[in-house]
Amino acid sequence: MALTEQPGTYWHDLAADQQAGTYRKCRCGELNPATYDICYSCQTPIPDHSPHPQTGQPFTPTGDDMEGEYAGALVASLGEDGDAIAVTGDKRQALEAIDSYCRHVCGRPNLLDDATRPLTDAYFYLDSGHALFTRTADGGWTVTPVAEDAPGAVPVTWFEGGVYGPVPEPYARRSDPKIW
Repeated sequence: MALTEQPGTYWHDLAADQQAGTYRKCRCGELNPATYDICYSCQTPIPDHSPHPQTGQPFTPTGDDMEGEYAGALVASLGEDGDAIAVTGDKRQALEAIDSYCRHVCGRPNLLDDATRPLTDAYFYLDSGHALFTRTADGGWTVTPVAEDAPGAVPVTWFEGGVYGPVPEPYARRSDPKIW
């Protein structure tokens, strides 16, 4: 169903589905009744987030699980404070991917949200490692840092959003041109 439906049924259906816990959430953040396969707000298809049969089990994310693919890496935001994750252990690829995501999806001038700062500064705010993605009952997922040898571990790079000061001191003194 979309904008061609009878006036007033969207809100009634959404309220009933929210109370029952069966509503669907679009990637744009809008909530929709469970019967909608197209978002009422942005008119894009809503991914199927019906309860996953293996809730709590580890999985490797695909394009349907993340918010998009940029620079060859899957990227998703982690909350409202600017945190993001890229499914790659390569910090350079993650830097490019998360920067593209921030510019195209979030509308920011760059990853650091400061057009006057060089993108190379953001490299030092990335943290690579491994994570375990587990499915939640509502079809979403949680991510937890784990050791590289943990069963189901996926190489990832995290970016913590927020206010950024100067490049951390140990890196600011480093004069090794091989970093870039």
